[in-house]
Parts: sequence; structure tokens; C-alpha cells
Amino acid sequence: MYKSDLIKNINNAVIDITKNISATNKINSKHAPITNTVKNQTKDTFTRACECVFGFDDSKTMVFGDFPKDYVNIEEFLSEAEPEHYSRILKKLIPARPAQIMYTQTLKPSYFISHLFSHGKGQGKEAVKNVVKKSLEDSRTQGRVTLQSDIIDGKTSPSGFYYKLGFRFAVDDKNKLLQDWINKGGNKADAPMITGLMYLPKENICQCLNY
Repeated sequence: MYKSDLIKNINNAVIDITKNISATNKINSKHAPITNTVKNQTKDTFTRACECVFGFDDSKTMVFGDFPKDYVNIEEFLSEAEPEHYSRILKKLIPARPAQIMYTQTLKPSYFISHLFSHGKGQGKEAVKNVVKKSLEDSRTQGRVTLQSDIIDGKTSPSGFYYKLGFRFAVDDKNKLLQDWINKGGNKADAPMITGLMYLPKENICQCLNY
């Protein structure tokens, strides 16, 4: 065998080995679980960072305060007259009260956020926006969203966060406290410790979605 033929055979063998290695890598890459692992980790991380529990609410809960007409059903009833009497509980004389027309208001169907827990920056805000969008798409709720703002950690209230998104209390004094807080910078550390039922007024929907 000539030297040139030997060199040619060696080169062909090297080429064949290279092709086999390349083909093996391609096959292994198709079965490698690393892509799914990364996806699962990302999904799990998001789940741990933000949990939002909400649902359609048609419980017709009786509420008090200044709610807009598109949020409540108002019913009137006749309150019977009461004679003057002594209250053992209050320990005082209660004056007579004539019969009068009184009103009750119950919430119209809405989407109620019962739980929102977030560690990821901006994820809580996006979760609330998604609930608002779903309510807008639902003919039964037409953008009505309510929530119960409670202090969970014993240190801070989420009311300031919801107020910035456009949610309001049905009590003007609470809204005024939060607006004063906003005017002073709206720092989370010194947010007013206010709790209660909040709702998203129709005129604030765009504010919420664009926040």
C-alpha cells in the first residue's frame, strides 16, 4: 500500500468517526430532559411567587356604605313604628320612632378576589389585571371586581396597593386617608393599616389596566 493510500484511508476513518459522534449527539439531544426541567422550574417559581384565588360571586351580600348604583341592588322596605321604650342593654330610654321607608343594598354579581400572595415584582399587579379582564369579558359582572383587604402578616395592609390600582372603599374617610398617604409619597412601609371590602369603580378600570 502506498503512503498516499494509507493517509487517505486514515482521513476517511476520521470523517466516519466524526459523523457518528455528531449523529449520536443529535439523538441524545432529542431525549434530553433539560428543556422540560427548565420549563417546570420556571413554572414552579412563578407559582411560589404569586398565588391569586378568585371566583364568580353571586351571593347577594348585604353591604353598607356609598356604593355606585352599578355595584348594588337597592331595595326599599317599610320599617314599622316603635313606641317609646327603655333599653336594658343601653340602659336608657329610647324615644318613639314613626314608621318609615328604609333601604337595603346587596352586591350585584362580581368577581371576588379571596386571596392574593405575591413575592415576585409586578406579579400581584398582573394577577389583579387578569381578574379585571375576565370580569369585563363576563356579561354577568361587566368589570365588577371586589376583594377583602385584610392584614395577613400583622404588620402591613395591602389596601394601599389596591388603592393605587384604582380600588376604593365605600367609606369616604378611608379613601381620604389613603389619598393623603399617596400625596406624601405612598411608601409601603408607612401605608395606613386600613381593612375592609374594596371595589373597583367603573371609572377606574382603565387606571387599573394601565397601572
